[in-house]
Amino acid sequence: MKTIITFLFISGILALGRLIPHPPNFTPILATAIFTPYIIKDKWIAMLIPLSAMFIADIIIGFHPYMLWIYGAIGISTLLSYWSMRFNKKYIQLAIMTLVSSILFFVITNFAVWAIWDYYPKTFDGLIICYTMAIPFFQNTLLGTIIYTALITLTIQKGKQYAHNYF
Repeated sequence: MKTIITFLFISGILALGRLIPHPPNFTPILATAIFTPYIIKDKWIAMLIPLSAMFIADIIIGFHPYMLWIYGAIGISTLLSYWSMRFNKKYIQLAIMTLVSSILFFVITNFAVWAIWDYYPKTFDGLIICYTMAIPFFQNTLLGTIIYTALITLTIQKGKQYAHNYF
């Protein structure tokens, strides 16, 4: 029961991160997606935390046609992070995954925008224009992922230090 409450609490806090006013794509979700495999050994549960937070927030914000693309990009980031853990260089892996996940999210989600909506011509040039117009969103995604990954890392490190010093 305690595990379920913790899971819901973390998912709720992450969903709140999407609901409070913030720059577009500047949320803790992608950072959590790459960090949860370090905390939760079951890759499917690790993936479920950021995805459930997305779903909770989407219930409030509203559903949209490229939700599956966004959820897929987040899920892939969690799986890649889980896979990269085997190299046993935590801080290097986190730095690489921050960059890789942000790029992956940018490529997948903006491909979906190009494919689903009629904003851009369905040509290679249209795809390039779509990616070009989305660069400001990429900057926010990358910066948010870097900052939230650093905050999560520092919080975990301080928590371990506190637990070690007092228990």
